[in-house]
Amino acid sequence: MVTADNSTFAEDIAPDVLVLSRPDGFADVVLASAVLEPARKALPRAKIFLLIREKYAGIFCNHPALDGLIFLDEAAGLRALAKKLKAVRADALAHLAYSEFVADAAKLAKIRNVSAFEDDADADRDGGVTLEVIPSERHRETHEAFFNFEVLAPFGVPEADKPRLDVSPDPAEKPSAVAKLAQYGIAGTDYAVFNLDCNPQGHYVDPAVFSRAAEWLRDHAPMPIVVVGEKNDEATPRFLRFCRTTHGTPILDLRGQTTPAEAAWLLGGARLCLSGENACAYLAAAMHCPLVALFVDFSSGRWFPLGHLTTNIFTGAHRFFLEPTSFYNRRASRAFSDEKMASALQFALALRDAAGRGDPAAGTPPR
Repeated sequence: MVTADNSTFAEDIAPDVLVLSRPDGFADVVLASAVLEPARKALPRAKIFLLIREKYAGIFCNHPALDGLIFLDEAAGLRALAKKLKAVRADALAHLAYSEFVADAAKLAKIRNVSAFEDDADADRDGGVTLEVIPSERHRETHEAFFNFEVLAPFGVPEADKPRLDVSPDPAEKPSAVAKLAQYGIAGTDYAVFNLDCNPQGHYVDPAVFSRAAEWLRDHAPMPIVVVGEKNDEATPRFLRFCRTTHGTPILDLRGQTTPAEAAWLLGGARLCLSGENACAYLAAAMHCPLVALFVDFSSGRWFPLGHLTTNIFTGAHRFFLEPTSFYNRRASRAFSDEKMASALQFALALRDAAGRGDPAAGTPPR
């Protein structure tokens, strides 16, 4: 076993080909991007591959820290994934998020060194995990981004003091992102991106909060609002309530109409982003878009977006015992201060103006 607090990097397990496995959701995949550049610097001679679901491939197009992507497809079967791992000659794999399917494929591919947290290793029924990482003592309080570094410690990848989200959206998807704006008469970068979706825990910010933000923008910096995110029976009522209570501001509904890479380019060109949902917030931070992130829950330390262009607003509301989620969401949303919101929006606009406005049709996001 090794510890995340004080692991010793052994030269005999220095990987020639390291696979970083992140087979879960969009937010977690973007968050895991913070380890890519540190891993490349720590292992300059190794080949590094990222194992993700194919729908997220567009945000890692020709990433300078990666030698390629491996796609997870359970429907294709275990042997198909093992064949992919063998094809790249992988001799090491880090479970940034443990998957029994990936663990079985790694064992089938006879990968020599496989790291995972101790609890995940205990659940590994086939014994494919060879490097059990004991979580650090701060594991329950630290930001989720640091978990990925702990699993990589056995391979000599040091923890970054200030993890930086790092994506590279596919340039081929920039024109379609711009076209989606142009068909509604939006040109350039004078627009805001809102995401009204709930977070993975089912918490969401009430649409009235977004409407108050839109009202402030209408009075101080008029611009269209582009709404991205999910388009389903659960999310649509919130969007319609937002539209009904937002007056005098053009609203463009792009929910369910953008690929991850298109969403990245839209965020890269926007004046600001307002989101209560993790994936959009992380992607905005990765694309250097001034971000106001809203949190109805009190768990401040583990999920906030990373980056110096981010302002996080927490309500400090606690959920009552047996309180229905919908009741809690509405009650907590009422705790958002108009003063804090106005200050955060003003700061986000100032950040964009200071940095210069980016353009989603340009070659790079604003820096």
